[in-house]
Amino acid sequence: MRDGDFLEVDFVGKVKDTGEIFDLTSPEEAKKAGIFEKDHTYGPVLVVVGSKSVVPGFEEKLREMAVGEEKEFELAPEKAFGKRDPKMIQILALNKFYQQKLNPVPGAFVQIDGRTCKIQSVSGGRVRVDFNSPLAGKDVLYKLKIVREIKELKEKVEAVIKYLGLEGETKVEGQNATIRLKKTNKALEQVVEKSLRMWLKDSLKEIKFEGEEKKTGEKPEMVDKEPEGKK
Repeated sequence: MRDGDFLEVDFVGKVKDTGEIFDLTSPEEAKKAGIFEKDHTYGPVLVVVGSKSVVPGFEEKLREMAVGEEKEFELAPEKAFGKRDPKMIQILALNKFYQQKLNPVPGAFVQIDGRTCKIQSVSGGRVRVDFNSPLAGKDVLYKLKIVREIKELKEKVEAVIKYLGLEGETKVEGQNATIRLKKTNKALEQVVEKSLRMWLKDSLKEIKFEGEEKKTGEKPEMVDKEPEGKK
């Protein structure tokens, strides 16, 4: 597989030492492990090779594989979620959490200033937090299968919209796309266009949006679904 390839993949990710599943796409695997959630969306997920939307070792394996192929492999922290960084453990003012309407409780995960952290302790008006990924410093195991490659431009546009957690109708003529999102506002449209431009490069010349815009100032429903999250 090469940079820019649009792939749908199934995978199961586990912590090597404990066997704990931290992410998966298969409802059958979820049921087997006793972690099935009725409201969770299961099924193959989009990965664009070279987009850095997955951890480095995961992407390296994708480049070696073919459609329909399945592999099981182990990744050290350097190729997975990184080593634990002491600099990511910080002391923040308790008032900062109150200003953002957050109640810091030791052991809880919260988002502060758009970043996820784990509350370690609260004392004397100060909060000790850890911005390291919960999987930092851990060896992980993956079972990975490339289900299919998406080649048609219209399907690629639809796949990006789905990846962002949105619904809508898409019309593609040549290198021009017209998109009607089921729920829309300017902020969401900007996120969609940015993602399409980033992943499809020069494949699209013009992107148009149709549909009524929501009230000015209404925030988009998705926050961190730009193509930067890692699996």
